[in-house]
Amino acid sequence: MAQDERTPPGRLRRRRVLALSLLGVVVLLAGVYAVRVWRYWDRHVSTDDAFVEAHVSPVSARVRGTVLEVMVRDNQDVPAGAPLVRLDPRDLEVKVHQARAALATAESRLRMAAAGVPMADESTRSQIALNQATAAKAALGIESARRVVDERRSRLLARRASVQAAEADVTARQADLERAGLDRRRAQALHERTLIARQEFEYADIAFKTTSAALEAVRQRLDAARAEVAQAEAELASQEIALAQAGRQREEAEAALRDARSRRGEVTIRGAEAASAEAQTTEARATLREAELNLEYTTLTAPVAGRVTRRTVEVGQVVQPGQPLLAIVDIVNVWVVANYKETQLTHVRPGQRASLSIDTHPGLVLRARVDSIQSGTGSRFSLLPPENASGNFVKVVQRIPVKLVLEPGQNGHALLVPGMSVVPVIELR
Repeated sequence: MAQDERTPPGRLRRRRVLALSLLGVVVLLAGVYAVRVWRYWDRHVSTDDAFVEAHVSPVSARVRGTVLEVMVRDNQDVPAGAPLVRLDPRDLEVKVHQARAALATAESRLRMAAAGVPMADESTRSQIALNQATAAKAALGIESARRVVDERRSRLLARRASVQAAEADVTARQADLERAGLDRRRAQALHERTLIARQEFEYADIAFKTTSAALEAVRQRLDAARAEVAQAEAELASQEIALAQAGRQREEAEAALRDARSRRGEVTIRGAEAASAEAQTTEARATLREAELNLEYTTLTAPVAGRVTRRTVEVGQVVQPGQPLLAIVDIVNVWVVANYKETQLTHVRPGQRASLSIDTHPGLVLRARVDSIQSGTGSRFSLLPPENASGNFVKVVQRIPVKLVLEPGQNGHALLVPGMSVVPVIELR
């Protein structure tokens, strides 16, 4: 109190003014900073729930085998297609040789079956043509034999008619001879009794001899006609036998033709055999290709360019198909998955600029841009999605993953690796 009394009033006043001025400056600076901070965060959104992601390509065995050589080490950079692991190929080489032999056998069967189809087709066609010609010839023979038979029958009928005419003529001549004989005996009796002249008797005798000669001639003609009838009957029988033989030949030719036509089915069978052989050849080629692929799979190569990680394979290890051996991380093409609160994404759009701060590299800021926003919250796609159907519901602000990609050249030295924590800031406008 004594000190205050010793302080001059003017000096005290100056101190108060100075203190108030300093306070005013501090308040002004704080206000300006608060306004700047407010304006900055009004145009930007940030989160610390963000991590670096990249393509991780697992390398696994596709065939069973024993590891002969591991040609990479942990964390080694490898180009795409670089050999990584080599398996023992001897068992698969044997299978390739077996598949090639099976393919050669199938191809020889295919060639034989393919050659048999045109041969069977040509053979059956020629047999059908030959049997058709034979059947046609037999039909012509039957027609000719029928005509000859008809002719022989007509001739036989004519000969029989001649025989009948000759028989009637013989009968008539026999009657004339009997009448001439009666006339001759009567004339002889009258001549002996001198009732008629000798000349009349001679006339009756000559008439009797003439009639007798005529009868003999008619009988000869009858015998000749009967002989001709017998000959005509024999010829008719011979032609009927020839007709029957021609009919049997036609039947045999038609049977052979039916048999040849039925053999046309062999062409279809041969064609089916050729198709089966072709299918077997295709299957053998596929088997050979599979064996060759399995042989190629004994050398495991890098699917993409990147860095070897999580290597678990060792020489002498027996691996199974699908067993993971190592992984290749594409450290060039990385991105950031930032889990923003749903209340922060009101004005976030794809294409907006962003900056990334990495915990591993303090002071380093990388440029990025918004690539896309996931169509769903993180909890919605979790292994056990939340069930909000119960009565005890507590509203929780959800987080939605946002994918941020680096601008070209920002990760030139492969500074970012999957799993790193980053702090992204998205510039809204």
